[in-house]
Amino acid sequence: MKRSEVSVLYEQAIEIRVEFPVSVLCEYNGPSNLDVTWDDNVMYLIDDALHSAGAYIKNRTLEVYPLPEKNDEVQRYQLTLIIKPPGLDLYCIAEGLIKENFQKGLCIKLKSEYHGFEVVYEDIR
Repeated sequence: MKRSEVSVLYEQAIEIRVEFPVSVLCEYNGPSNLDVTWDDNVMYLIDDALHSAGAYIKNRTLEVYPLPEKNDEVQRYQLTLIIKPPGLDLYCIAEGLIKENFQKGLCIKLKSEYHGFEVVYEDIR
């Protein structure tokens, strides 16, 4: 696993993905309350952690894609962030979710210049 710190010398954009298995998200409040779990809890905690760390959310998308090998789906929250020097520790996302017990299944990926999205944090369950 890579380090979760992103260091910058000047203000710049980075891309991250925050992912959860849908089955795990449904465990919190049931499948019929997935929107409430996401909107009022998980997404709020992610956005709040990033804002508190000084990151500006420039763009965001939310999508669900199938994971046939695990008979599940993954909810992906992809963000373009503007960060300022000295940078941002993406672990702030995990800290906020851990504090409120919403970290189960969390995976944070950072887009690298040459290798696509690489895992920088993963909750091992």
